[in-house]
Amino acid sequence: MNQAALIQALCDDLTPVTPASPSETIVRGALIGGSAALLAVLAIWGVQPGIDHGWTLCAFLLKAGAMMALAAIALRSLAALARPAAVPVALWPGLAVITAVLGFVALGQMLVAHESGAEQLMFGESWQACPWRIVGLSLPLLGGIFRSLRQQAPVHLRRAGAIAGLLSGSIAAAVYALACTEQSAAFVLCWYGLGIGLATLLGAVSAPRLLRW
Repeated sequence: MNQAALIQALCDDLTPVTPASPSETIVRGALIGGSAALLAVLAIWGVQPGIDHGWTLCAFLLKAGAMMALAAIALRSLAALARPAAVPVALWPGLAVITAVLGFVALGQMLVAHESGAEQLMFGESWQACPWRIVGLSLPLLGGIFRSLRQQAPVHLRRAGAIAGLLSGSIAAAVYALACTEQSAAFVLCWYGLGIGLATLLGAVSAPRLLRW
């Protein structure tokens, strides 16, 4: 068999492989990190009592729903940044909508509460610990997402890292909502927001070193 025939024979045996989309690759990394965060929540704090009924269920759905909506927006934007030629996806309109919804609910709760109750709605019992818990839970998520991004070709590393931090912080906050007993939208907007902001900053700072080609 001559060289041309050998090459053709090898080519004939090739099976086309459909490459995974950036979103699928990032989701796989997030699932690995999210599983670690979930195990940490269950091991350290457990699931809050009464989460399956009443106001506790409503508060959980508000917290988890808002955080997962934020994660979906971040995922779409990050998937676009994972390839050099991809069209950028606007992030701010979605962030504004989620912030407005939480702000509207928080305002309604504040108006109904008495003066002392309004302070409780804002600070709750865990405002000092909540942001740091979210940041801690975001670390395995950020590691998994960064590992997925290294299989892609992001060009704007700091921006990609910031949105990866936003994604990891949002998912971490949704997982933490299983254990969090706070039921105020104002608490979520302020202290969940601070935790996610810190995770976003961590992603932006670490990305140039960890995502460098």
